[in-house]
Amino acid sequence: MELPSLSKANARWIVSLHHKRHRDSERCFIAEGIRTVEELARSRYRVRMLVCTAAAASEHGALVRAFAQRRIPVYVATESVFERLADTKTPQGVLAIVEYPDECSPAGNIVALDGIADPGNAGTIVRTALWFGYRCVVFGRGAVDRYQPKFVRATMGALFHLDAIEQPLDEFLARVGSTHRIIGATTSGGEPLATFRPPNRAHVLVIGSEAHGVSAGVEALLTDRVTIEGTRSFDSLNAAVAAGIVMYHLFRTQ
Repeated sequence: MELPSLSKANARWIVSLHHKRHRDSERCFIAEGIRTVEELARSRYRVRMLVCTAAAASEHGALVRAFAQRRIPVYVATESVFERLADTKTPQGVLAIVEYPDECSPAGNIVALDGIADPGNAGTIVRTALWFGYRCVVFGRGAVDRYQPKFVRATMGALFHLDAIEQPLDEFLARVGSTHRIIGATTSGGEPLATFRPPNRAHVLVIGSEAHGVSAGVEALLTDRVTIEGTRSFDSLNAAVAAGIVMYHLFRTQ
């Protein structure tokens, strides 16, 4: 397949999307890597363009054709240009420019990130949430930017199968409090997770940061508090690990 070369203007525009203010202004973000782009192809997200190196286009021809058949522009870039576009040190040669989705009304079970700023932890939480059937992830104040390139990669494409909402959690929880139970994972003072039985309705699971836990304003809005019991021989439990333990328990006992 003969592919047109990426223009300098488009290359500059893609580089600008590494910055949040440009992403928000253009309402577009970068999805980089083979696995991420494969999951994107299976989603309903709107794609502005696909960019690949000649080597990647040859090796992953079926993926390139899948986008081309949807009349999405596909461009080829030299290795040196692609390195400037990519966020990784050793890029895989494929990235897509994705449009922000329309805002949605959340339904089903929801995960809320309260100050989870580490892209790797946040990405793992999103992947785990999808595994256990959550429909939406809310990014509160202090949480990672939902379309930051490193975070998007860390989700391994799971982001494209969930709704992602960016909103202050106190406002969001006040809005859904009449339809959802609000469960907070706390380091102490909550009901032991082993004995907790989830409510017979949809819930929001709030995961706080490892350093500070659930923030005070959000804590006041919780309807249920659960604590993971352990030896406490260390000062904290990784936020993504804690989220996975709680999600598994809620899934198994619902």
